[in-house]
Amino acid sequence: MKERNYLILNGKIPSTLFRLTLPSIFGMFGMMIFNIVDTFYVGKLGATELAAISFTFPVVMVLNSLVFGIGTAAMALFSRASGQQDTEEKQFLATSTFTLGLSMSISMGIIGYFTIDPLFRAMGADDQLLVYIKDFMKIWYMGAGFMVIPMLGDSILRGLGDTVVPAAVMMIVAMLNVILDPLMIFGIGPFPMMGIRGAALATVIARGIAAIISILIQIYREHLLTFKAFRLSILRVYWKKLFHIGIPNSAVRAITPFGTALFTSILATFGHEIVAGYGVGTKVESVFLAFINASTITATVFVGQNLGAGNLKRAKEGLRILRISLFCLGLFIALIFFFSGGFIAGFFNENMLVRSTTALYLSIVPIGYGFLAMTQISAAVMNVYHKPLVAAGLSLFQIGIIAVPSALLFSRIFSQAGVFMGILAGFVITGSISFIVLNKYSNKFLAE
Repeated sequence: MKERNYLILNGKIPSTLFRLTLPSIFGMFGMMIFNIVDTFYVGKLGATELAAISFTFPVVMVLNSLVFGIGTAAMALFSRASGQQDTEEKQFLATSTFTLGLSMSISMGIIGYFTIDPLFRAMGADDQLLVYIKDFMKIWYMGAGFMVIPMLGDSILRGLGDTVVPAAVMMIVAMLNVILDPLMIFGIGPFPMMGIRGAALATVIARGIAAIISILIQIYREHLLTFKAFRLSILRVYWKKLFHIGIPNSAVRAITPFGTALFTSILATFGHEIVAGYGVGTKVESVFLAFINASTITATVFVGQNLGAGNLKRAKEGLRILRISLFCLGLFIALIFFFSGGFIAGFFNENMLVRSTTALYLSIVPIGYGFLAMTQISAAVMNVYHKPLVAAGLSLFQIGIIAVPSALLFSRIFSQAGVFMGILAGFVITGSISFIVLNKYSNKFLAE
């Protein structure tokens, strides 16, 4: 623990940022592999099944986002508590985080289970798709609690400055899913053929094992979960802190998949193949999103711990290096996707319309990746500054004010390409504004 804190507070800034980010990238790649493997194997079942899984993605992300906001709040609070070396604060935070997140996930799972039909019909799913959607989501909802624990445990460890163990846990989950998916989907060996239900069950099992590992780490290695925090007076205080940052962050995280759901409903008017191609495109772009998410974790931990320790100049310089690096990386990834989108799409489905839609998506949307990175970094640091409403406002502006209206307008002129152009507009305009907003607040909070 002391070694991790020393590196963050005193090590050379570029190498420290690299050492914090690299394990997170591998962890995010684990989640990327998780999503892509699901898409790959379900795609082998057919275009209809692939479209069904594309419909479930935004709903799953919305529900994850509600709990992820609590994890983000925990990471921001832990980073400052670590900089201040406050052990009791960290114990109370950890216990409160797990009790709150688990309560929320179980409640959402119950509500979601009984609202599958009306929700997905409202999104534009027809009777044929609903059969497969129900098969997937009923299992997923029943395992909702298992989805939450690893997310919260990883957020706590990152706030403490440990990005290696969370990455390892993510990779374990991904590898388990890689093994279980084909066995359960296609009925290999002793397993019955379960189709899309197999993909859901593989997810629940892999996450359940990760949840056990996460709890054991919190109890035996970090000594953070404590019975003395199980008092209503203590939980009330720390739940309030978590809600203050977590609720706006849940909104931030939910806005993106909510926008995805709207984009999906627009694209559904052009056919199942278009939705399937869009779903593949969003999975492929998770390659770059892995770098963004890893960098937002680094920004939260590095800025938070140095702000807590009073190293203001160091926090500001680290933030500058992160933003420049990520913007350049975004441009590089966009070039790769532009020239290889068609080739990549061929791995997921043989349907030419599905493949051409994926290639079209990857030729348009990635142009804005560098700008998306600016928005995500700004939102992460706003949490450290205890300005979560600013972070929520940036994401709401990106999706609700720019991307969705633009997608609706452009789709009438350019069909599915117009939807992708609307998403790009949201990235570019909001990213530019986010850059200015973060500079303003950093000049205030990091002024010496």
